[in-house]
Amino acid sequence: MRKNRGGDRRSSPTVARLDPDDVARLVDVARSTGPEFILFEGVALLDAMRTARQALPDMPIVCDFHNVEAQLYRDVRLARLPRPARPVARLLLRHRFREAAEADREAGRIAGSIWTCSERDAAAVRGMVEARAVHVVPNPIPAWCRTVDAGTERGAGRSVLFVGHLGYAPNRRAVDELVGSIMPELRRRFADAELHVGGRAPRERLARLLRDHGHRLTADPPDMAPLYRDAAAAVMPLRQGGGTRIKALEALAVGCPVVATAKAVEGLCLEDGRHFLRAETTSDFVSALSRLFQDRELGPRLAAEGRLFVQETHGDAERSEAVRRALADIGDA
Repeated sequence: MRKNRGGDRRSSPTVARLDPDDVARLVDVARSTGPEFILFEGVALLDAMRTARQALPDMPIVCDFHNVEAQLYRDVRLARLPRPARPVARLLLRHRFREAAEADREAGRIAGSIWTCSERDAAAVRGMVEARAVHVVPNPIPAWCRTVDAGTERGAGRSVLFVGHLGYAPNRRAVDELVGSIMPELRRRFADAELHVGGRAPRERLARLLRDHGHRLTADPPDMAPLYRDAAAAVMPLRQGGGTRIKALEALAVGCPVVATAKAVEGLCLEDGRHFLRAETTSDFVSALSRLFQDRELGPRLAAEGRLFVQETHGDAERSEAVRRALADIGDA
């Protein structure tokens, strides 16, 4: 749906302004085709959900909470500020935070069923939203991961990989942390250590930062497999974010060892030391990466366990069963 650039300000910072003609066409299509339910991809489409509920009062509606938007909005806004300023910002922005939370709650009132991508998000939604049913439908393993041979050899060098949409503020902050603190310490131990960043929409500042510090950038990579194949590890010093961590899923699925904060793998139920190595501080990241560089059995062991885990929890069979359970409840919603 197209965004409507005119009109009043959004009622919530997490809700998009939609073109009224697009919303009207959605209702017309639903009336003419008679679907069994309508699935809305997130709280951003709340205006369309409102219109659909008013026009089609008996139509089952599902809202896919890929993120718990109110929590994500609050965390990302506060993360932009120095820690001492955050308590004041909480007060100044409290009305915007309340608006975001109310949008989540309204989506729950309209929808008969809410889908989330992790048990953690499901628990958060149940605590704030009045939905009649909340289901966990895990995200799929990205399709391109299926093309990567499980026996592919990892890069023999000391290149560490960070991937993600580089227009997303938490990802940019992660790159800043890698370049500014983690990689300098790692290079004191291993002079040939290198950071490789791959992702969409990198800004010139980020490109220049990586270039000036002797690191690599692959902008808008058409194929992710070579990036992972050349990496000794995937690093994820993420401090904010929501939903299922797709970058963690794909790294595990292709057998690339993962070094990450708890936040970066939140909701995946991974076991530290078995499926990945947890790191929270600069020292933690340097220590974990040093272990991977020096212990040639550690990486393959983590890769094998991680790959098996995501296949069992996010593979086709598990997701199909989760969708079947969620759909079974729609008729009762």
